[in-house]
Amino acid sequence: MAGTLADLGWYGFKLGFGLFSLASIWSTAAIKSGALWARDSEKEKQELAAAQKKHWSLDQEPLPGFKHAFFKTSAGPRLHYVVNENLKLSAPKNVAIFIHGFPDSFLLWRHILQSPELLRSHILIAVDLPGYGGSDGLSAYDSYEVLETLSEFIIGMRELFLQENKKVVVVTHDWGAIIGARLASEAKELADHWVITSALIPHLTASNAAAQVSLAKQMLHTWIRSPFNIRLLKNGLHALGPVVSQFRRSFYIFCFLLPWPFNTFFATFGNYWFLRVLHELGKGNRNKDEKTFARLNTTEAAEAMAMSTGPALSQIEQVDGNGHRYGDSVRNRIRDRGMAEKIRIYREGLFTGQWQKSLETTAALFELASDPSSRHQSISGSLLGNSAPRGALQTPTTLILGEHDPAFDRRLALGNVKDYLVKGSQVVLVKGAGHWLPLEPVGRRVLEKTVQWALDDSSAESEKNSTPFAAMSDVRIVEEL
Repeated sequence: MAGTLADLGWYGFKLGFGLFSLASIWSTAAIKSGALWARDSEKEKQELAAAQKKHWSLDQEPLPGFKHAFFKTSAGPRLHYVVNENLKLSAPKNVAIFIHGFPDSFLLWRHILQSPELLRSHILIAVDLPGYGGSDGLSAYDSYEVLETLSEFIIGMRELFLQENKKVVVVTHDWGAIIGARLASEAKELADHWVITSALIPHLTASNAAAQVSLAKQMLHTWIRSPFNIRLLKNGLHALGPVVSQFRRSFYIFCFLLPWPFNTFFATFGNYWFLRVLHELGKGNRNKDEKTFARLNTTEAAEAMAMSTGPALSQIEQVDGNGHRYGDSVRNRIRDRGMAEKIRIYREGLFTGQWQKSLETTAALFELASDPSSRHQSISGSLLGNSAPRGALQTPTTLILGEHDPAFDRRLALGNVKDYLVKGSQVVLVKGAGHWLPLEPVGRRVLEKTVQWALDDSSAESEKNSTPFAAMSDVRIVEEL
């Protein structure tokens, strides 16, 4: 009975807070930004069409030196990705796999992928998440479906491109990074090093939030017995501060959690007002005196929208030289620029839901762990083992956050983070940066150097002095194991 009441209370809070947030944001957008009357101009339509043709046409390079490709999963859905490697001319190289987050596609990484050093020396692969960009959608976006799909993709890329004694680095952002954190915890054999940017470790954050709530409840219960002890009341409310702060920062998530049609209304109203706000943040956090939608010129705004929208109908109807084309689910997403599908990643339990691996995935991971030529064998001895808390990362990881990332309360995201890392891991803050590190100039400089270091065969993950961060003026080291 108590559990049922708690569930009803939580549902009521989510519904109430979500509706309040939706009404507040809609009113602000309508009054300050004129969202009710927002429409694409003819020039904006032309620029978007040009950007989609440039990056999503299967008969041309999506980026200089790259080609389109598709990976068919055993369950049927195909993942679209881009890669810079010609197998016929391949020499042994290390492999970097890039996984974006909401609401993006492989194009999030376009600046990093064009790094001359990375492009020349390594195999670079950037995939569209299921339901995003040019990838097919899934029947569900829970832990099982998403983690199985991405695990199979990474294993497939290893089989296609990885050669003996070379390594795999997986670079992730936002929801891609949350997926990365779960894989680094629960499928450690997939990669030799993970770079997790602009995200948090799910179980660590949940644990920190639960601890703050428990502390606050203890103090408030004590205060009830001594109501004149105002200090207890203040301390109890102060203990809730990080949780309240995270709720406030996560207002948009509660809008996505609303029942239909409120959730899709938030994602699409005002000519995709929220989506365009996110694109503006790719320039870094906005100053108070800057006008909304004034930071990107028409071409930049079109590039950003093409990144989020994916291919247009004219690209979907194309067939490449191998007979490949975008799937029907990609066509179906055109009507709302994919937003109804994209927000499902928030709604269906991916964050901390249990992942019961399939027999196929279990066998594949066991085979990777048993391979005597795997570089992972040399670092697995540093793992935390049975004493690790649930969700602890089991592979060396570099966690990178923007100093001014508006999405997270750092007290919840980084408190006790050392307990969730293994030797060879680092946590760093990028000074002056916001959430979109792969797009912000300072963020992408740090990220490019980090990826180069992680892929460098001469770097020793177990040695502190091999990391590049002490020499970077743009970062502050929080933890280094």
